[in-house]
Amino acid sequence: MSVNGFLLDPPGCENNPVLPIKIPVEGHVISAHRVGLGLWHESASLELEFTRLLPPETPPIEIHARVLLVENAREEVKKGVIHGIRATDTPQGTISSRLKYMPSLHLYPDPVLLGYKLLFPLFPEPEIYLPTGTDLELELSQPAPLPTDLSLPATSPPKGDLQELAEKLAELPERTFTPKGKEADVVNFIFSGSDAQLEQAFTAAGWKQSDRVSRRSVRHSLHAFLVRNSYPTAPMSPQEFENRASELTFEKTFDSYEKRDHLRLWSLPPGQYREPLWAGAAVRETGATLSIKNRGFIHHVSPNLTDEQQIVVRDLLAVDCVDSVGAIARPEMGHILLNATGEIFRTDGTLTVVYLRPCAANPQPSDLHTGVNYHPGSKLFRMARKWILTVRSDLWRANILYGGFDLTRNTVQALRRNSLHRANLELYHQSSQSSEVVELPAMSPPSQ
Repeated sequence: MSVNGFLLDPPGCENNPVLPIKIPVEGHVISAHRVGLGLWHESASLELEFTRLLPPETPPIEIHARVLLVENAREEVKKGVIHGIRATDTPQGTISSRLKYMPSLHLYPDPVLLGYKLLFPLFPEPEIYLPTGTDLELELSQPAPLPTDLSLPATSPPKGDLQELAEKLAELPERTFTPKGKEADVVNFIFSGSDAQLEQAFTAAGWKQSDRVSRRSVRHSLHAFLVRNSYPTAPMSPQEFENRASELTFEKTFDSYEKRDHLRLWSLPPGQYREPLWAGAAVRETGATLSIKNRGFIHHVSPNLTDEQQIVVRDLLAVDCVDSVGAIARPEMGHILLNATGEIFRTDGTLTVVYLRPCAANPQPSDLHTGVNYHPGSKLFRMARKWILTVRSDLWRANILYGGFDLTRNTVQALRRNSLHRANLELYHQSSQSSEVVELPAMSPPSQ
């Protein structure tokens, strides 16, 4: 089966792109294994290979590329193979199939629990479903020669006078705050355009406006967390900028509650600028956990804010809703910061300025961003699969030996994350007492 896409974020050399954006990419499926009834496979797998780039007016470029990452997804990629989740590996499955059996030496000592698990399991869809709009990060397995006559689109200079704008924004606050007054996210965007242009641009790029916090949204968030599914319009925690709540909130995810890109926006006072301006704070979330200290669910964040700024600009450029992009340096801003939950941010202090324009077309967001509700097979088929996978998992994992192993593994992972977090906090305190830039070690996303 063939797989087709386009280049969303071209590779670069010394910050200059070496390929034009949106050129077609061709590939094919190497292998695919579905779960089916669960008699043979507990999880699905999919391997793709991409073999050609098709730039306009030049011969095709032969490549050998494999998948490195599926953006904002619950799936993992190992050696180019996309691995789906194990449907029994949920918070409910951990408690009822492992922790419940820690003091027991035999299988199913509680028939009531077994009946509940078989009749009312919180069961995510285990098959891999990659609809139109899925973002894949690829890596070349061998060098790809580029043609010397490859033409790249000219970069448009910033529409406005950045120096004048920088002077007007000199007193702009650098941080947002929680309702309790704690420093939260970093203000890293300025958008020029109306609220209608913002809504059109982000909708075309596949971003959605988030729901307000309510009992319904809290129940929906809890269910998405328990079944390891997506909630594409999940509410964001309240934050304030200049003592005002955010006026617009946009987010993008795939099939994971834990991972999403999100952006909060506040309009700047009219009359002070030539055009309507919006201040924004963009962050990428990489994991969700129940925090005893914070008395609720919290999201872990990616420490690199520059990557998130590039993602937002990339998505808007792909749908032709951007007139030009500029940057305003803030040399006095710290490079290592803490958010309200004590996690690290790394930033070069740049304020990205995006001048919007009416989108060339008004494409509807793909089915990717309306929520992944793909369910292969009938209800009877899926119920049989639940029973088979539950019993199969329990035969292997519902015992004191596996429960002890799983508890030890999770404890070791938690201790390593805490140790890394403490080391980063020490570096943060060192950097806050020194004018020198301190380099943080790479941080891997925390597991559930």
